[in-house]
Amino acid sequence: MKYITLIVLLLGFSILAADPTIYPTTSLVENFGATWCDACESALDGLDVIANDTQPGEVIFTRLLTESGEYSSPQVEGRFFYYDVQGLPAVIFNGKTRVDGSGEGIADGSQYHSALNNSRFLGSNLKMQIPSFVPATGNMTLNIELLNPEISISDAKLVYYLIEDNIDDELTHILRYAYIQDFAIAYTGEALQIDYTFDIDDSWNADNLWAVAFVQSNNKSILQSASSQEASPYLVQAALPMNILIHGNAGGQYVSPAFYIYNLGLDDSYTRHIEVIDAPADWYFNYCDVDGNCYPGSIQIPFSLAAGESVAYDLNLTIGSPGVAHFDFVISSSNIGEYRIPFTFTTSTSNSDALAPASLNLVQAYPNPFRDNLSLQIESLKDLQDTTLQVFNLKGQQVRSLNLQQIRRGTNNLQIDLKDLPNGVYFYKLRGSSSTGKLLKIQ
Repeated sequence: MKYITLIVLLLGFSILAADPTIYPTTSLVENFGATWCDACESALDGLDVIANDTQPGEVIFTRLLTESGEYSSPQVEGRFFYYDVQGLPAVIFNGKTRVDGSGEGIADGSQYHSALNNSRFLGSNLKMQIPSFVPATGNMTLNIELLNPEISISDAKLVYYLIEDNIDDELTHILRYAYIQDFAIAYTGEALQIDYTFDIDDSWNADNLWAVAFVQSNNKSILQSASSQEASPYLVQAALPMNILIHGNAGGQYVSPAFYIYNLGLDDSYTRHIEVIDAPADWYFNYCDVDGNCYPGSIQIPFSLAAGESVAYDLNLTIGSPGVAHFDFVISSSNIGEYRIPFTFTTSTSNSDALAPASLNLVQAYPNPFRDNLSLQIESLKDLQDTTLQVFNLKGQQVRSLNLQQIRRGTNNLQIDLKDLPNGVYFYKLRGSSSTGKLLKIQ
């Protein structure tokens, strides 16, 4: 059968991922403008759309003003020079995706949505938090932890922003002061604590001040950000090790790297499912957890996460004919509404199997999970002399290539011996057909 077997349905239970090395990215938006810039109003309108479409605490919005009297400073002007901003408005997302001007797609936020999504769902190897900020004194405590023991970060910058809100009806999220220092970090298994004190001007309203810190690489990409703003009490975010734009081959199985869903707020109960926006008719959308339990994508599955917990999944897609699919991985609760990860899968090249006539189909592989022997039920429209079942591990390495010998027209029931395979999750492909699927080997 083309649908992946539902091995175990875990209701109301969270599957915890052990020691993830990536953490949700808090996106930083830097909006470059001026008080005298009429075109900058379009940028503000578009960013308001983004703010309404994201969760409080997921995105940090800052506004930098050039040649604007008391709202400009040498530190602020230095950021214009750093990014080589000359025309206004210019909005930069996480240091690397820039949208200039005020034309089509700005006021409605559509260009900004695309720019934000380039890095919104990507995981970061850094976890950053500002547990303490005292506006009256400017004292800030920052915690930074490197989660991946296999990497280190050097030749980077640690940047501090001091932001003032609600200066008047037109001015909010205004950058008042910026400080930059060299930064490097290695894995220790613990958070690095840094204390910094901003100089507070008496003319600023201390009640409206808040702090931002971010790590910026030498290519200007922002690796992680944090702010002292209060986040939503219920906050869920993804940490993906890959882009939401996926390219793969037609006529096979696609299994993504494991990605994480974090509960960054209070304990909450959710449902999860895949919603297909558009796709070729012979594509099937499923996903699995790290324990090898697989789920039909269309069914809403309840689960729960305590505060700070995470769960890991991988996409498990059957790709039939060449084409493009748009689909969302959706997390829902009564507290957060819907949190959507919008994926696009595009086939890049097609192999001969994908274009072959659908004369051969593996209807069922059972039992699944299996221990030693696996039974196959294969339907064929004609007699075939040479048919091969290929078995792959999670790394995509072929571990078995089994000649099924002669296949007769009609229904064929075969048994294959896989008892020497180690326990784990495997994928099969029946050569000459679009039949693919997932197998779980147990003791």
